Order: sequence, then structure tokens, then C-alpha cells
Amino acid sequence: MIELFSAINPIAFSIGSLDVAWYGIIVTSGIILAFLMFIHMGKLQGLDLDFILETFIWILVLAVVFCRVFYVVPRIGTEYTNFIDMINIRNGGLTIIGGIFGGLLGIAISVFKNRQYHFVRVSDAAALAVLVGQILGRWGNFFNQELFGLEITNPNLQFFPFAVYIDNPARFYAGCEPGWYCALFFYEGVLNAIGLIFGYVLYRKFKDKFKPGTLSLFYLGWYGLVRGSLEFLKIDNTKIGSSNIGMVQLITYLMAAICIVLMVLLYTNKIHFETKKFDDIIVAHTQKVQAKLAAKGQIIPQGNVSEDVQSEIINEDSNNNQIETTVSTPQVENVDEKLEDKENIQWEI
Repeated sequence: MIELFSAINPIAFSIGSLDVAWYGIIVTSGIILAFLMFIHMGKLQGLDLDFILETFIWILVLAVVFCRVFYVVPRIGTEYTNFIDMINIRNGGLTIIGGIFGGLLGIAISVFKNRQYHFVRVSDAAALAVLVGQILGRWGNFFNQELFGLEITNPNLQFFPFAVYIDNPARFYAGCEPGWYCALFFYEGVLNAIGLIFGYVLYRKFKDKFKPGTLSLFYLGWYGLVRGSLEFLKIDNTKIGSSNIGMVQLITYLMAAICIVLMVLLYTNKIHFETKKFDDIIVAHTQKVQAKLAAKGQIIPQGNVSEDVQSEIINEDSNNNQIETTVSTPQVENVDEKLEDKENIQWEI
């Protein structure tokens, strides 16, 4: 059993001098599955496919950047001393908490750029997709022999999935010897899988009763509880000052508590995430687009198109017709003049 989990080569294959790591393959696979889940949830939320594609690009780029930044910054001067190592993610080193902030920023940019959908409606579509990516991506930590916890000294518990054998734990924690350690990557993956199934089943069963923002709060609250609880098993559970309070635990538990409070306020109608002002902008924009397409015979408008939108489209069409008439009339007159000149020339001859 030890040989099975200690002889794993982090390099999947090589192309010339380029080594392709299992970590990269698994993370990429997680991104693809998360993208497919985002498309699925986006359709359930009524999002346009083109908007989903654009939003996913924003989320992906900013999430990866923030994941890396949040991991590297606290380690500058110790693990990372040059810029090349800082941007090289092939050997691991991504912090999910940073990715959450980057992903939310990506959604915000796409939402305010397109003005089609509410922020929370888009974040609801992305919430469970993030869990999908995390579940698969944690296996990249297994191949890199990282994200492990306290040492397991009891021989009866030295087996996978309860524990994982680490060849060189000293590269992460000085003084640690090769041996069996808590398989934190597996614990987190299983707990997130439970959250994914629970959240998806509830959403499909009570979709009409789900208020905008529910899935977003569920994801943040669930991940906060999972991450905060697993911190108890970590070797480097950083404390706040001389207290026994973990820094990451404080942040994640606080995040979970805030999400629970907001969920209660949301379902007691104390708060609403979809503001009326932004809703009016979206409705007007959507009606305008639908009416324009309907005028061209491409779609049938959904719902009632307001009189303001209709008059705006009529004015635009009339302006376009005036422009076409203005441009085309001189051309006709020029053609008639040329024909008259030609007849006069023939008559004179």
C-alpha cells in the first residue's frame, strides 16, 4: 500500500523537453467540467449562451490570477524569490479563497459590461460549477503530494483514503519525516461533493421557490464551514497573535455566519438582492433587443414591450429610412441625368 501512494510520478508524460504534470491535466479537466456545469446552470437560470461564454472567460482568467496572488504574496522571500517561480503554477500553489474573489470580480465585470442579467443570478449559475472544479482539482494536490494534514501515527489508520503517504513533507513543513498524514485533499473533495449533490437536488426540486442569491450564499456558507473545519487538521494552522484562534478559520467561519444571516434575511423578505433600479435597466435593454429582432422577423417578443421602447425603435427605424432615402435619391437623379445627356448626344449626332 505504501508503494502505491509513494511511487506516483507527478509527471504524466513528456513532449521533448516539456514535462506535462498530472496537476495541470487534472486542473484543466476540472475547468472543463466546471464550464459544462456553468452552461447547464446558466440555461436553468435563463442566461444566453454567448453571455455564459464571455462571463466564463472573465471568471477563469481573474480566478487563476487571484488564486496565485493569494498563495504567493504571503510566501514572497521564503518559497518565492523570483518572478518566474511566482507565475509558474505547474508545481501547484493556488488558493481557492483568492479564486472566489477573482471569480466574483469577473462576474461583476461581465454583468456591468453587458447589462443583461443581475449579478446574483449569474453568480447563482456559477456557484455549483465552482464546486465541480474544486472537487476534481483537489486530486491535483494528491499527485503533487500537497494539502495534507497532521501525521497519522496509529498503524491501524495508515491507509487511504483516511491517510496519504507523503515522501517529502519537509518541503512544506520543516522537520516533518516521510510517513502517513491526513488526506485533507480527499476530505475536502468528499465534503464538497456532498454539498454539490445537496445543493443541486434542492435547486431542481424547489427551483421556483429559490430566490436569487440562494445558491451563491449556499456555496460561500458551505465552503466556509468545510474549509474552517479542516483547518483543525492542518499542520500550519496560523494563529492570530498569541491566541489559539486560526486566521483562516476566523475568516471562513465568519463568511459562513454572514451567509447564514443573509439567507435568513432573504427568505424573511428583509433584503432583496435584485434591485428595482437595475431591474428596470435590464428589462428595458432586453425589450429593446427583442423588439429589434422581432421587427426583422428573427424572434417573437416575449412579454409586453413598453411604449417607450417601441417609440424608440420606431424613431430609430425612421431615422434609418431617412438616411437611406437621402443617400439613394441623389443616385437616382444622377442616373436620370446621365440618360438624358446620352439621348441629347445621340439626337445631336
